[in-house]
Amino acid sequence: MPQEFQQILHYLTVPADGAGKVLHLMAPQGRIVNVAGDNIASLEVAPPHVLVRDFMSEAELEQIWAFTEAHVEGFQDSGTYEPHLADTIKRRRSRILDGPENAQMAALIMPKLKALMPRLWPQLGLDPVIFNKLEAQISVHGDGDFFAIHTDNSPAEIAHREVSYVLYFHRDPKQFSGGHLRLYNTLFRQDGVACGSLAADIEPPRNGLMVFPSSISHEVTPIACASGALADQRLTLNGWLAR
Repeated sequence: MPQEFQQILHYLTVPADGAGKVLHLMAPQGRIVNVAGDNIASLEVAPPHVLVRDFMSEAELEQIWAFTEAHVEGFQDSGTYEPHLADTIKRRRSRILDGPENAQMAALIMPKLKALMPRLWPQLGLDPVIFNKLEAQISVHGDGDFFAIHTDNSPAEIAHREVSYVLYFHRDPKQFSGGHLRLYNTLFRQDGVACGSLAADIEPPRNGLMVFPSSISHEVTPIACASGALADQRLTLNGWLAR
């Protein structure tokens, strides 16, 4: 971590230590800006993320689709870790297939992720770890579905999640609009960490794999889909990696 970044975070956490201190920061075009340590109110950091295109073979995508179609009766309305149903309805609407039956999908994607991650750690700004736990679920977003801004490792029940992944396997050509993955900057303030401004707006790419730290604030924008057919909706194999 660059020394200047460490200093800014420290002064945000302990403002009194910034008194009388000056940071020399490099602005665009190489210009140096002098900032008083006790004038730092916040720091906004871009969300690290990687998009890997053509992640699966066509045969593997067919396998994922066949599994999804075979388990269509097992899908349930999605929820959140918020305590009240009213909050859940306001924050998320989709259907998910979760539970032990997804072990087949976890077994399919885990070796590919293990082979991929060594070259992604630097791009994600994370220290390399050997992950031993992988969660996998199938998510379906149809007309009007969405997921409001959230992180994947809050609250405490899911704090073990370190890396999030999303594999898109909808049909080609795409039969829906919307459903973008929006990633937000992380805002460091004296009172804690918060969601910052919009940083990336990513249209779902078929057979694209999105990978990002689970602490990053993100959302799925509302979907418009005239068809009610499962194959026409926004389909993902998504989940989380943990140590």
